[in-house]
Amino acid sequence: MQFTVSNKHYLKNILNDAYRNYKDGTILHIEYEEVKQEKTLKQLGFIFGGLIKCLIRFFSNLGYQYEAYMIKDWLYQECGRVQNITLPNGKQITYLKTLSSMTKAEAAAFIDDIITFIDNSPIFEGFVLPPELRYSWTHNIDKHKLNVMRNADINNFDSGYLLYQSKQTCIKCGARGGMVYHLKKPYTKDYYTLPFCARCYDDVNTRGESYLRQDIKAVLNGLSLEDFTLLAYQRYRASFSCRTPIKE
Repeated sequence: MQFTVSNKHYLKNILNDAYRNYKDGTILHIEYEEVKQEKTLKQLGFIFGGLIKCLIRFFSNLGYQYEAYMIKDWLYQECGRVQNITLPNGKQITYLKTLSSMTKAEAAAFIDDIITFIDNSPIFEGFVLPPELRYSWTHNIDKHKLNVMRNADINNFDSGYLLYQSKQTCIKCGARGGMVYHLKKPYTKDYYTLPFCARCYDDVNTRGESYLRQDIKAVLNGLSLEDFTLLAYQRYRASFSCRTPIKE
């Protein structure tokens, strides 16, 4: 049998696990899943709609009644894409693109910017964003992006990232947490981490990572836990490393 892999480190860990299970006489379950294709523009529109619904509920609980179009217009103003066009008389005008007029790449970046805006705005204190929406960026990862990520130069240790992770909502239930979980195996690197609330943190320590992979399958969208954590760290470096450091 012959097969090709692009992540030698990950394969080595799998084979070591298989050998240990064989020696112990235990059953080893192996699952394989292709990374899903990138979301279409229409599917990204559903994600945008989900964000709007969550924001309407959040503000409603605070006593503010907003229509969907109000939230949508606000998000376009805060995070939208601007386009300049020239009229027949030579005059230039600027307008905000709607999601339907964006390219797929623009729409994905627009949704990313909305989530970053929510994460960094004090008016959203206490807002719980469902993990499948918070990590919707996994739908825009293809094999090329994975290969680029795996070959990138990444620091093994980053205390700033651990602090950032402790400020994130739980990857399993979306609640505020403060717990940072390090993936098992011989990993000591700070980027192999996931944010949890205390309840879900205790649950994964009790039940194990094999259950966790199923619990957050919709979030991973076909990615391995290792690839997901690497991508999340690279996104942190790209989006937050140039910002003011997070205060303890």
